[in-house]
Amino acid sequence: MITEFFNNVYVLISSLTLEASLYICWGAFGFVFLLTLVLTLCNAGVRAADKRPYLALVNIFAVVTFALALTEKELPFSLLLAAVFWCFGYLTYGIIALLSRRRPPRRRPSVPDLPPPAARMRPSSPPAPSNVRVEHALSVTEKLLAKDLGRGDRQEAERIKAAVTFLQAKGDLTPQDNEALNDNFNTLLKLMAKYNV
Repeated sequence: MITEFFNNVYVLISSLTLEASLYICWGAFGFVFLLTLVLTLCNAGVRAADKRPYLALVNIFAVVTFALALTEKELPFSLLLAAVFWCFGYLTYGIIALLSRRRPPRRRPSVPDLPPPAARMRPSSPPAPSNVRVEHALSVTEKLLAKDLGRGDRQEAERIKAAVTFLQAKGDLTPQDNEALNDNFNTLLKLMAKYNV
């Protein structure tokens, strides 16, 4: 029974013309492209996902196109047909990759962090005078900004720089200012570890 089924499938496939085989192959690729396109537009998880598997599918379909063409046509024609399909496939990959770029988050105004309510404040015990800590924070922020940061991390570093510059211009820091400086230092430490600064 199973053997008969596979024999029928083989007979059906072998009876297809080259044009019909290519239409089926390209139709399957078109379906994959449209499905990926719709999911990329509608689903943030798919939009953020790696698109290299799609690129692998483009290469696989190009090889299938070459193999199908080679069954009835000469090698140069088969190579040309596969190359044309491959270029078209990479064009569709470019479209999907372009649509996958994350929309930039809304820019927050560059203002220092508001101090937390007094009830939740931790007692601040700065390890060094405030002006030294502010200068150190600015120095570290400048080193971070010189690195190739991701978009979100760069915006965070620029926000910290603006907040610390504000504190530097202020001069003497209040306990609330020291608390905000501590919070910015915590964020800087995470970024430093992430980018090996």
